[in-house]
Amino acid sequence: MHLRAEHAVRDLPTLHTFIRSHPLGVLTTSLPSENFPTLQCSHIPWVLDGVNAGAGAGLDGTGTGDEGPSARNLPGLSDETNKQCTSKASSGRDLGTLRGHIARANPHTKALIEAVTEAGDAGDVTGPNSVVKQEEEGDRQGQSQSQGQGQGQGQVLPGEVLIVFTSPVDHYITPQFYAGSVGSGKVAPTWNYAAVQVYGRMVVYHSVKEEATGEFLSRQLGDLARVGEVGIMGYGNASVGAGAGGDELGQGRSPWRIADAPVEYISMLKKGIVGMEVQITRVEGRFKGSQEKGVADREGVIGGLEGMGGSRAREMAGG
Repeated sequence: MHLRAEHAVRDLPTLHTFIRSHPLGVLTTSLPSENFPTLQCSHIPWVLDGVNAGAGAGLDGTGTGDEGPSARNLPGLSDETNKQCTSKASSGRDLGTLRGHIARANPHTKALIEAVTEAGDAGDVTGPNSVVKQEEEGDRQGQSQSQGQGQGQGQVLPGEVLIVFTSPVDHYITPQFYAGSVGSGKVAPTWNYAAVQVYGRMVVYHSVKEEATGEFLSRQLGDLARVGEVGIMGYGNASVGAGAGGDELGQGRSPWRIADAPVEYISMLKKGIVGMEVQITRVEGRFKGSQEKGVADREGVIGGLEGMGGSRAREMAGG
């Protein structure tokens, strides 16, 4: 990602908030294979576990002031998940963990399973449910870093994965919006948007015979439902108010829970999906909103978008 200084976002709590507000991320992998395309991507809804550091925290999880990482309950997640997230705060280097699931029938899934199986057969995995981390001195002896929060066995995917989160609000910016510089002719059309890119190491839970796979998927499905039902829709949560879709009845509705579905159905469902857990190693954001322009041009962009009348343009103007 091109991080122009005016657009770059490096504050970890801000990046975490963006991900939680826009949890549908595009998972991209590069996995050399004779059977599947090397480059594949899939749209996945993610649950973010992590402890947000205080304002101004660096991307290594350490604060810039006297306070270290501060634990707080994460909205929509179970008490057990919040306890596990809080327990990770002591290292001061935690950038968070993303959890998701993917359809077993997806060709992308088949490539993931092939890659982790071959890596395990080659001895590239240092142990169950661990992430290979290179020593800072550059030696090639990997050391295990717990990633599964007590979930048990999974297989580590070789290399890094990339997950891109984007805001649904973006807009074309015409040079005619610029009030201060259009007369000079030194203008060009552009696009304003907001996006966050996450890099990390993935553990794949794919073996239906492993109890850990079932436990991971049960927790993942339950937490994803809580994030959507309570955090996004606002069901059963008076502090959220109307849902993201403008549902004024959100406060009066009870959130749907995994327990509402028949046990046999959930058991069958879990056989058709594969769990993924990504320990974040790097995260960066770009919020491009004409910040690099002069005051007159920025006011021109805001006025131009507001004058268009569409809801998307108005949201872009307000962002």
